[in-house]
Amino acid sequence: MALSHDPAVNAKLEELVARDAEFGARAELRVVAKYGKDASMEDYHFSKSFARESQASQQIDWVHQGWLRPVRFAYRHAPRWIRFAVKKAAS
Repeated sequence: MALSHDPAVNAKLEELVARDAEFGARAELRVVAKYGKDASMEDYHFSKSFARESQASQQIDWVHQGWLRPVRFAYRHAPRWIRFAVKKAAS
């Protein structure tokens, strides 16, 4: 893996690649020791776990609409005691 024309840089990169592989092997051993050998999630697909319309990002998307920008600006720049009072009233 020659990423540089400088042999010292290439040697350091090779050292880092070897070190990264060593850390990866240690992490795999730690996971196997904690969860067991058959505790892999490689076959699990997160995209199929729930419908897209029920995701939190879709449920709170109204927060990022343009009409709310001045309200967010005013809230963020209000004094702390006003923000706390608003939070307390909202909950």
